[in-house]
Amino acid sequence: MKKTQVHLFLLLFSIISCRNVEQEKLKTETFVDSSIIEQKNEPKVTNETTQAISSPEISEVGEEQEVKENKSKLKIKFTKIDSTEFLKYNQKYSNEITVDTTIVNEAGGFFTLDVENAEKKFSCDIDYNNCNYYKGFLKPLNKYILTYCGIGYCGTYLLDKNTGTKDYLESPFDSECKNPSISKNKNKLIAFSSSVFDRESFIALYKMNIETKKIDLKKYDSFYTSDWRIKEIIWIDNNVIALKVFEKYGGKTGGELINTRYLKGKIE
Repeated sequence: MKKTQVHLFLLLFSIISCRNVEQEKLKTETFVDSSIIEQKNEPKVTNETTQAISSPEISEVGEEQEVKENKSKLKIKFTKIDSTEFLKYNQKYSNEITVDTTIVNEAGGFFTLDVENAEKKFSCDIDYNNCNYYKGFLKPLNKYILTYCGIGYCGTYLLDKNTGTKDYLESPFDSECKNPSISKNKNKLIAFSSSVFDRESFIALYKMNIETKKIDLKKYDSFYTSDWRIKEIIWIDNNVIALKVFEKYGGKTGGELINTRYLKGKIE
């Protein structure tokens, strides 16, 4: 009888112990699951996330690595026009660029420009690996237009006649920008470039700073397309432009414009 009582007591003790262990295990699992759920629901803010949100898009260009800020993407609504309409707009537009035809760009030579009331020399290596090219003078901005080329790349900058300050025109390609186009009210400037190798084009729009009353060449709105290359841009009015575009160079000479067409673009 005593043996039976002892066995029953041990069995009862074992059942109670197992139940306590299961309850402790259940508490532990519930605590872990709550922690996981809580961690999933609560967003985790890191320095990397903050930096990605707050950092502006910047691009470094030119021989002095000048930084510019790309504020936003430029929205342009395009419609087709014909060559006659483009010619009519072109006849009414002036890019305000004057060219001194006495300035010659030669390999192994140099030319001079009047900068800060002094003659500044611009040279070109005999192998063209480090060369400056004069493109004209943009009178409303009082700036010379210059292209520079190194080994495997070219770029374009505006040189202030009075201060000698350089402002590099933005381009994502290794080729230089074409001569910029200033709007009719002189408060916007468009610079454009096209890829040498692919059917790609890029437009940068610079606007007047309200406080300084000058076009801010450190900030720009950009537009990119892989539909065509740009040959020419002119202004129709202060918010509408006309473009001559093409797909590629070709023909017998290799320099003919293939599939040329004309567009009108409304800046939105």
